[in-house]
Amino acid sequence: MIALILVMSAPGIAGTNTAGPGEEKDNASPSVNVTRTKSMGVAVYRSINTAKMNLLIENYIEVPLKVTLMGENKEVLHTEKVSKRLKKYWRKFDMETMKDGLYTFEISDGFTKVTKSFRLETQKVEVKEPTRFVSLLN
Repeated sequence: MIALILVMSAPGIAGTNTAGPGEEKDNASPSVNVTRTKSMGVAVYRSINTAKMNLLIENYIEVPLKVTLMGENKEVLHTEKVSKRLKKYWRKFDMETMKDGLYTFEISDGFTKVTKSFRLETQKVEVKEPTRFVSLLN
């Protein structure tokens, strides 16, 4: 029997910026003068009695997104780009064949990064032997 324990992590937020008149945008340094609205909503949940994880993303401001599933050592197991035209994204990930450990979904729009982590653990099923026997003598 596989049991999934979902451990949610706080989203990481990066800054945004704009260029002044005649300047090019520099994506590396945030500007204090610009406020960016929340670009996406992200939810991760397990399907009941399965080892399947559901990832739902709502793209509020129509920007392209990058979805990455990483293992415990930050190795990339799956990555895909989500079109800016896709306002709602849903994907089911089958974790049945994955090893026990910590896994992380990372969703980024280039400015904001949201991470959701969960742990896969295999629970050992203990079989109890009867402690008392009854025998017929006739």
